[in-house]
Parts: sequence; C-alpha cells; structure tokens
Amino acid sequence: MKKQYFVQYPDVSLTNAFVLPKDMFQSIAVGIRDMDTDFLFTLIQNISSFPVYFVLESVVFKHIETSISEKNISHYKFSSDGYIIKIDSADKLEWVCTNTVELVLNGVEVFIFFGEDISEEDIVPTRNWDSPTEFKNLDFDKVETFIDVYEVGLTIFTKNEKYNSPKKVTPYISADYSLDLESSDTE
Repeated sequence: MKKQYFVQYPDVSLTNAFVLPKDMFQSIAVGIRDMDTDFLFTLIQNISSFPVYFVLESVVFKHIETSISEKNISHYKFSSDGYIIKIDSADKLEWVCTNTVELVLNGVEVFIFFGEDISEEDIVPTRNWDSPTEFKNLDFDKVETFIDVYEVGLTIFTKNEKYNSPKKVTPYISADYSLDLESSDTE
C-alpha cells in the first residue's frame, strides 16, 4: 500500500511562524507520516531549478558535517553548527534530501530556497523563542519559493502559479504516494 499524504491550505500558525512580505506568497501545507528521501527529492526536483539552497540551522550529526567537506559541497557556515548548502546537481540534491529527512525526523527544521541571485549570506535565519523566524538580509523579490520542512511534512510558500494551491501541487509529488482526499483541500 502506498504511503498517503495530504495537501491543504495551512493553518495561520504555520504562516505566522515567519516574517514574510504580506500577500507576496501563496502557502500550501503538505503532510506525510514517515517522510523519506524519495518524497522530498521528487518534489524539490519537480518544482525547482538549480541552484537550490538548504538552510540547516543545526547539524546534529557529525557525519553530515564530514560529508559536506568530503563531497566538496558549496556551503556557508553561519553558526557553530549551522550551514547553508548550495546545491547545483541532482546527485547532490539527493544527498542533501537524505540528510534533510534524517534531520527533520529528529526534530530539526530545514529551510529550502530557490529563486534568482540568492546569496547564502542573505538567507541566514534569525530565530527567537518568542517571535517568528526572520531572514533579515533577504530580498524576497529574488525568492520564487521558500519551503519549511519539518517532521510531519512541509509548508511551501511560493509565487509560482504552476503549484500555488493544494490542487496544483499534487502532480509534482511522486506517484509512489497517494493523496488522502478526505484530509486534503481539493478546491
């Protein structure tokens, strides 16, 4: 039996977790139990173009940090254990998706960006326990899509009209998964 996922408009708490320009992005929540590499890799590969930037706020596993160096992956280290990784090929994308899934299944959020002329230094997050996450140096006009990946799914914030609603994003998800129609917004 295929793993099921749902797609819906997110709760306001998900969208209020970030400081984003008002009315610039449409947001879509995709929920899945036991996320795996194929789910994330297929979605990112289908909706993005290179380069893709992954913001790993906390690399909690030494083997990820070691692999970044061994594989000569372009990165920017912004804190003692925070990395922004610039991905420019499918094999590196699969590697970072595998590590992203490992991190999120252990409770660490990962952010993904793609757009035009984004710089690693511009997507360093500022996070405080009592306020939304902010990307203070980022010109959001350069961002096409921003994705927040967490343990039970992801939230897509996008300007791209090809996948800016629950119904439109579904074709970009791997056919190895099935849509839970009862839990999804089908507009």
